[in-house]
Amino acid sequence: MEAQNRRGTLAAMLAVPFGLAAVGQASAATVKGKGKPMASVADRLDAIESRQAITELLYAYARANDRADEALMKSLFWPESTHKHGKFEGKSSDFVGFAFKIVSGLKYACHHISNVSVEVKGDRAFSECYYFAQHRRDRKDGTGEEDQFFQGRYLDDLERRNGEWKIIRRRGLSDYTSPAFPSETTYAQWPAGQHSEKYPNDDYYRMRQQFEGS
Repeated sequence: MEAQNRRGTLAAMLAVPFGLAAVGQASAATVKGKGKPMASVADRLDAIESRQAITELLYAYARANDRADEALMKSLFWPESTHKHGKFEGKSSDFVGFAFKIVSGLKYACHHISNVSVEVKGDRAFSECYYFAQHRRDRKDGTGEEDQFFQGRYLDDLERRNGEWKIIRRRGLSDYTSPAFPSETTYAQWPAGQHSEKYPNDDYYRMRQQFEGS
């Protein structure tokens, strides 16, 4: 009796992988009740990894603005990428130069990326995200500094080449620009060593280099 029980248990254990395989094949074949093909596990995993890579790319765009890291911003676009945002329409490489005339002169910038949505089709993707930004700059009349706030969205077409995702077309939408608010204190009055800096002086670069070397 004991031997029969062991054989029965072993048979049941061996049957599990075959049962799971059958379920997996059925799931891959159709979506229940819709009759539409369902992506394989490998395709779904690739889509998840692609969405994460694209999300990190969008965050890197914000960092490039805030740290005035021109090389980083250029690296996010394919050479032939096009750009339309505000009054600018042309190649993304030219937009980077246009943008850095602005951000390099700021005392401080902070860009927030949110509501990230990414659709992936093989080596192509489409994404939407929202941005909210703050710029601290000198007032034109020389009487101190001012803050201005912006919000809008980025719509991007992206391509993957040799395993790397980059933007091939960007449409920037500006939904709100605040009035300029005179600041009560200047950036120089903020406690030294307690605020963000620009490339390459910000602690991000030093700490990341230490992390990579550890």
